[in-house]
Amino acid sequence: MRGDTFIFDNVVHAFDFTEENKEGQVKTPYDPRDIFAGLTYMVDSPLNPVNPDLKKGKTLTPKAGYDYMFNGTEVDMCVAQTVPLFAYFKDGFSPAVTNHEFAAAYPERVVFCGGTDPLWLGLDRALEDLEFQAKEWDAKSFKFYQTQYDRSWRADDEELAYPMWQKALELGVKNVQLHKGIPFAFENIEDLRPNDVQKAARDFPELTFVIHHLGEPFIDESINIAARFPNVWLALSSWVNEYPVMPYDSLHRLGKALQFVGPDCLMWGSESFMAAGVQPFVDLFATVQIPEEFQDHYGYPEFTDEARKAVFGANQARLLGVDVDAKIAELHGKDTEVVA
Repeated sequence: MRGDTFIFDNVVHAFDFTEENKEGQVKTPYDPRDIFAGLTYMVDSPLNPVNPDLKKGKTLTPKAGYDYMFNGTEVDMCVAQTVPLFAYFKDGFSPAVTNHEFAAAYPERVVFCGGTDPLWLGLDRALEDLEFQAKEWDAKSFKFYQTQYDRSWRADDEELAYPMWQKALELGVKNVQLHKGIPFAFENIEDLRPNDVQKAARDFPELTFVIHHLGEPFIDESINIAARFPNVWLALSSWVNEYPVMPYDSLHRLGKALQFVGPDCLMWGSESFMAAGVQPFVDLFATVQIPEEFQDHYGYPEFTDEARKAVFGANQARLLGVDVDAKIAELHGKDTEVVA
């Protein structure tokens, strides 16, 4: 914790850049690890350089992941999210099994978010994945990347997507997370717009749809949608990573989100383990303010302590049904045993 603020990191990925995993279904003249090099500006800065183990293509053991996230940090819990990018990686950019192993080793602090893809694997296999991950691996959420290489699917596709939304609800999983914006490599940027979330949100009001990265560069669209649909939330994944290199633009994004969506449907995430450490991002977000000049000129609200607590962890806990008071007593009322 940081003072009385419960910190629940929405975005942690147990990446796998190993030689064995980089053989995806699309053959390109490029090393798949290099395809993502353009994203390192988010973390490769004096504030927080790129994780050296990630550069080497190593996967983190559950113990190493625990040490990274919790030893010497103020993070209380995190969500280990699958990245089902099968176009470039055999088991995905952040494989489900790797994230499950991390969560299974430390269930008191790590929540598993599964993932699959109905286009690359087929709908039947995707539905099987959801059922297995929820029943056998205790997935509390599912993550989807709707665009890979030259193909994409929509969240409002009644034949391809709706069976998955229905299956999630049948399994007791009440939130799904969608990567929007920020193409990784050769995807069509227009396929990453968040507009398809609207119909899905109307048709599945009991399901919460989380749009990641504020849908960058479709930020206004994402904020507009979340402002109108109470079951559409926004993840600030990448926001804290970009702030050190583009602070004024980042403050406009946060200000707009607070102004139109409000703090109760926003979630903080660090994109670990991409950077060398998580605590600098905690320190940054704990002190960032919407400047008075921005409040006066654009009508943005003040980023109050109450709002910050909501975004830092209370919202994620509420979405996943975690009792914050009980969890604080569990984690900080006694020493947490570390699994070797």
